[in-house]
Amino acid sequence: MANPLGRVIALAAAAVLLSGCTLASTNQTSSAKSSGGVWRSNDGAKTFMQINDLMATRGRILTLNTADINSLTLDPQDPLTVYAASAANGIFYTIDGGNSWQQFKALTAGSINDISVDSQNKCVIYATAANKLFKTENCGRDWNNIYYHQKSQVVLTALAVDPKSGGVVYLGTSEGEVLKSLDGGHAWVTSYRLERDKIMDIVIDPFEPRIVFVGSAKKGLFKSLTGGASWSSLGAGLESYVGSHEYRKLIYDAATPNSLLFISKFGLLKTVDGGNTWRIIELLPAHKTTNILMVAVNPANSNEFYYATASTLVKTSDGGLSWSSKQLPYSRSTTDIKISPASGNVVYLTTKQSSN
Repeated sequence: MANPLGRVIALAAAAVLLSGCTLASTNQTSSAKSSGGVWRSNDGAKTFMQINDLMATRGRILTLNTADINSLTLDPQDPLTVYAASAANGIFYTIDGGNSWQQFKALTAGSINDISVDSQNKCVIYATAANKLFKTENCGRDWNNIYYHQKSQVVLTALAVDPKSGGVVYLGTSEGEVLKSLDGGHAWVTSYRLERDKIMDIVIDPFEPRIVFVGSAKKGLFKSLTGGASWSSLGAGLESYVGSHEYRKLIYDAATPNSLLFISKFGLLKTVDGGNTWRIIELLPAHKTTNILMVAVNPANSNEFYYATASTLVKTSDGGLSWSSKQLPYSRSTTDIKISPASGNVVYLTTKQSSN
């Protein structure tokens, strides 16, 4: 619920309740545990390097090599500005494409689930942690808790900001709620509710933001053509794909209107008509034996996309007709893949320790 007194709570006050993880120094020896943080390729995923230098006080350099990263967000106005949501150390950010990282002073501890940047104003940033939504309007100098769920055990599991109107914000919850704000996150209404389910992702159509997609943990995909005023299930077009209701990831193909990639227990599917019909993307190896962790598509080229399994990064440059594969340079789980809109050769990977 929104703060009933109309006041915002400083994030620094909340942060003291959250425990952080000690970051490694640069002289630590390499090991499986130190292969975390963020990796970057500058040559289209032929080679990768860790980009984990964290500038600390008094000129000391720490490293993100042991950090668990939940997700990565690229600033829509500046592809060199990147935000990493960590599992124990708040938010890391870089303004030089990952060559050096910093932390916001008010947000150096605790787990951040997701980050979204206002596409109209790069100094307006949203972040979710547990049942709270935080916002900065001055590029991270100050953070305010602008929303909290009335049930402390509920987690804010999805976050999306309208790409053409930064005041329109959506939240998904672990109780199956889709919430919407029209005023930058201060007042909220329930846009949709799925009983006994969890909202995994909210994806806004970048060409027509009134079109919104929701991925749920157990009941598949849903779509709104009215900015969340009404919703319909996309289950009819997916019912022939056994396991497609068990959601993994949905991403919009920014190079082509109405084109999305969908990962489920079934495998990898693609639509070019906004989810009405789907076709199988034949994987390497076959989809029935492939457990995909993450997928990404080049924002400038619909035919070039990647998927990651537990040990391999796989790439196609012809829409899935042929593939090349590369062993991942770490033994951790891949949590995100991002491709720079400025150059398709720049590919980011993030990792965390496997929960197994």
